[in-house]
Amino acid sequence: MLRPIYLQPGDKVALISPSGIATKEQLDAACSLLTSWELEPVPGQHVLSEHGRLAGTDEERLQDLQTALDAEDTRAIWCMAGDYGMLRIVEEADYSKFQGNPKWVIGMNDITVLHSKLHSLGIESLHAFMPSGSPRFTPEVASQLRNFLFGIISSYAVPAHPYNRPGIAEAEMIGGMLQWVHNLHDTCIERNTRGTILFIEDPSNDLYEIDKSVKCMKYAGKFQHLAGLIVGEFGQDAAPEFKEEVYGLIHNAVEDYTYPVCFGLPAGHVRNNFPLILGANVELVVHTKGAELRFP
Repeated sequence: MLRPIYLQPGDKVALISPSGIATKEQLDAACSLLTSWELEPVPGQHVLSEHGRLAGTDEERLQDLQTALDAEDTRAIWCMAGDYGMLRIVEEADYSKFQGNPKWVIGMNDITVLHSKLHSLGIESLHAFMPSGSPRFTPEVASQLRNFLFGIISSYAVPAHPYNRPGIAEAEMIGGMLQWVHNLHDTCIERNTRGTILFIEDPSNDLYEIDKSVKCMKYAGKFQHLAGLIVGEFGQDAAPEFKEEVYGLIHNAVEDYTYPVCFGLPAGHVRNNFPLILGANVELVVHTKGAELRFP
């Protein structure tokens, strides 16, 4: 995988809304945060547009995405919000200029669709909080995203969990929001999970929706040939008991396999949503006292 160039003070960061609606307050907060990092925010022409539940028409959202992908002097693209909409435009964009001048694409939720597309093109990207989540993220999370963008990459230590399965794996890490990983099955956008370390998280508070996605992925063989599995945060403002129920569902779905499994990585639709470099060749070490995720 090709890693985009790390940022430096003065670099431009595009702010676009390729999916759900963003507010003026969220845009202002994002601009202020980027400015505090000595970066120059560049809002898209239609970043605050609205069309039903989408941030503008397909044509408007695609225009902003294409402009950001093609801009030679832009070093990162931060998606303002998730929800729905990326799937409608992801295959309409032209990635030829972007492939010659890749930049960091930052987002989560249905931005999982764009991450998967970029990984099929051989380019790494960042699963991280979006401005629409403000002020849900913690200062530590914001600082970590800034560090990752500027090339200060650190590993993560995760506490032990009863469902963890010990082992060591080194492979490409892919994934994102569970329901989108599931929905992309057998599409031209899907990144094959075979031989990868799969990361999954999801904001849904509906146990049956999550169970449906997990079961369908199991029956499709998506868990069978992994090199490793990393399970992040599930539910949004949900009780700890809910997350443990979800973890139990996932544990049961993969208990027949032998690869290492890590539960409880602090990444997902929660305040402690730390950034992950998707597409990177990472090392996952799971042992009796916890787990470590190491980036190159």
